[in-house]
Amino acid sequence: MPDKKSIKNTFIFQSNFTELEKLDECLNSIEGYLELSEDKQYEIMLVLSEAVANAIEHANELNSSKKVKIVIALSTEGIIAEIYDEGPGFDPAKLVNPLEKKAILRDHGRGWYLMQHYSSSIEWDNELKCLRVRF
Repeated sequence: MPDKKSIKNTFIFQSNFTELEKLDECLNSIEGYLELSEDKQYEIMLVLSEAVANAIEHANELNSSKKVKIVIALSTEGIIAEIYDEGPGFDPAKLVNPLEKKAILRDHGRGWYLMQHYSSSIEWDNELKCLRVRF
């Protein structure tokens, strides 16, 4: 992984699920990413694919004229990814816990739970209107 300074990489996706196919190639193009363990690469891919899919579907409402931007910074301290979309934002506190009995069979609602589990931290920055994920 690169020393001291973080190197920022920016990727833009149209709000179309086929755009998710580009994520793996984007991540592999980041200097130092392929030096991470396969497990860590899997976790990052899982979390960011969930985040981009949520931005495409829920924030941008599958409007292909709207964009999702990911800014990823790798440093010796770790990885920070910021996901920006063109939606109004959301309140994570209002999300239903997918482990509750009433939600267990729903076909949506597990993404936030997975992202929390596989990242060091995840937060919604209401001021910048971005999702910030740390690994």
